[in-house]
Amino acid sequence: MSSAEISRPGDADRAVRAEADRLAASGTGRPGPHLIGVRHHAPSLSAVVPALLDAARPQAVLVELPAEFQPWLGWLADEATQAPVALAAAPAGPEETAGPAFYPFADFSPELAALRWARRNGVEAIACDLPLAHRAAR
Repeated sequence: MSSAEISRPGDADRAVRAEADRLAASGTGRPGPHLIGVRHHAPSLSAVVPALLDAARPQAVLVELPAEFQPWLGWLADEATQAPVALAAAPAGPEETAGPAFYPFADFSPELAALRWARRNGVEAIACDLPLAHRAAR
């Protein structure tokens, strides 16, 4: 369903559900995206993320972080980096109205577990969220 077809209340919800169902079905034995729903700072999930990634054998790991953090992912996943640790960013100029962004990580953060797994296994990690500048533009 395209955005042009979303004209009535509920259409957007149905479109999002349909896309989520399509993506979830693609991980059933066929190549495609494998989605791991994350509850931030969930110790139980961070314990199983490495096994889930081992089973999926992804070519890349996408983590919900702003694109500006891409150059820092290697440092964050480095074994010498000791948690707790955080990534932070601030608007580039006074014309931007978005406030600072702060992303904390602990040893029990599923995102950190995924980044560490990617580094250990030579898999590319990608910060796949919109750039922080996009927040400022709103």
